[in-house]
Amino acid sequence: MPFIRTPRLTVSALALMLLPLPAPAHSLDGVLAGLNPAEMGHVRFATSCTAEAQGAFETGLLLLHHMMYRQSASVFEATAEADPTCAMAQWGIAMTRFHPLWPGGPTPEESEAGRAAIARLAEMPPGTPREAAYIEAVQAFYAGEDRTFRERLAAWAARQRQIDEAFPDDLEAAAFDALAQLTMAPRGPDAVPELSDAGARMDALRARAPTHPAGYHYAIHAYDHPALADRAVEIARGYDRIAPDVPHALHMPSHIFTRLGLWEESAAWNARSAAAVLAQSEGGILADHYPHAIDYAVYAHLQAGDARAAEALVRQVQAHPDLENTFGSAYADAATAARVPLEQGDWAGAAALSADLNPAITWERFPQAVAIRWYAKGLGAARSGDVAAAGVALERLDALGQVMEDRKLGYWLALLEAQSTSIEAWVALSKGEPERAVTLMRAAADIEDKAGKAPVTPGHVLPARELLGDMLLEVGEKAGAVEAYQAALQVTPNRRRSLAGLERCWRR
Repeated sequence: MPFIRTPRLTVSALALMLLPLPAPAHSLDGVLAGLNPAEMGHVRFATSCTAEAQGAFETGLLLLHHMMYRQSASVFEATAEADPTCAMAQWGIAMTRFHPLWPGGPTPEESEAGRAAIARLAEMPPGTPREAAYIEAVQAFYAGEDRTFRERLAAWAARQRQIDEAFPDDLEAAAFDALAQLTMAPRGPDAVPELSDAGARMDALRARAPTHPAGYHYAIHAYDHPALADRAVEIARGYDRIAPDVPHALHMPSHIFTRLGLWEESAAWNARSAAAVLAQSEGGILADHYPHAIDYAVYAHLQAGDARAAEALVRQVQAHPDLENTFGSAYADAATAARVPLEQGDWAGAAALSADLNPAITWERFPQAVAIRWYAKGLGAARSGDVAAAGVALERLDALGQVMEDRKLGYWLALLEAQSTSIEAWVALSKGEPERAVTLMRAAADIEDKAGKAPVTPGHVLPARELLGDMLLEVGEKAGAVEAYQAALQVTPNRRRSLAGLERCWRR
């Protein structure tokens, strides 16, 4: 059963929450790269740190809720410089090094930095019992050696639930507990009860603290589901009122617009997000918020029928040799190039995609992103009748699957199974085996539907349910094709290829 509780706030706690945020006493010049702490929302988190460090700490906390992890880490490091005895500064540094809702897990460098912060925490007094509880929660994530990312998240989430129950008037406890709940929720149709509960709890938080970023950000993540997205339209359109220049805050509304097929709004918000990243870029590294926003924008332009705009954005991403070396960058870089030919039915173009990927990314860390390229190449080859090239792609996907299995990447293994089975289905059709082809394609669609969509992507690179519609129409099963396209549109309203498939059905 989902955990359901409305956060209880005393009048004094609410009044404190709504006070204006003071400028941090410790200078953050050169750390925030153009972001204004007064325009990122408001939080209150009393700590045992010095007055000089307190303002910087709360700025870091704001950025943490916006998932601007790199900037947040820099601010928490400045907090530690202002007060070397501030244990919560080290808590913040450790919190920025793993990203609960972002798939892929921390990089080796992030894990090393997080563990270093945990080691420093072990030598510091925690301050108040409340601070100690937060510190114990982040320590739970890093404890032990041989644990998967999912297992670490579960340990952290359990502690965040305990904090929320122990401190029922604590807004931050409510916020981080909701984030943890979202982290542990299943994907696909089974996720609805947990997502709905977390969203309602963030609606309650937002009503009590209208400028707290978690009330917007985590609510949007909670309602980022086909069954729930219509609850978040006004939330999405209001996020920029509290954070007009925060790149991820400008991107997040497009999760809802994508779910509802509002392509122009999605493209526009992601353009703002990408521009903000570029304006705030420094240090020779382009944050992964940029390719992430571009991927969503490419998807939106393709659904709106503007392939030229999508192709131009793909070229922009490929022109940047300095992408941040993270899974978010890897996924977006691989996906954007694949979407353009696949969405347009340019099967030969998809088959001809280069096997070489952006050298800024350490691709062996991200086999699930590499799989996107081979899926596109294999599907393109299969639908072009090049069975041999499709076979090569299947071999590469199988090898990537072995790596994913070793790393226990269960969600991505399910998607890879759907990808490989889709290619096998079209190979079977090319070989004149329509019954086997349809059976395989149905299986692929069922696997993908059950897995659901991760937040890292606006949508599967080419939905298997839609491909089933293509296949059924090709073998003359018009009624089945209509059913498949309509099912695809239930999950992704206003998808251009599904709508075009239905139109072809009506004309026959």
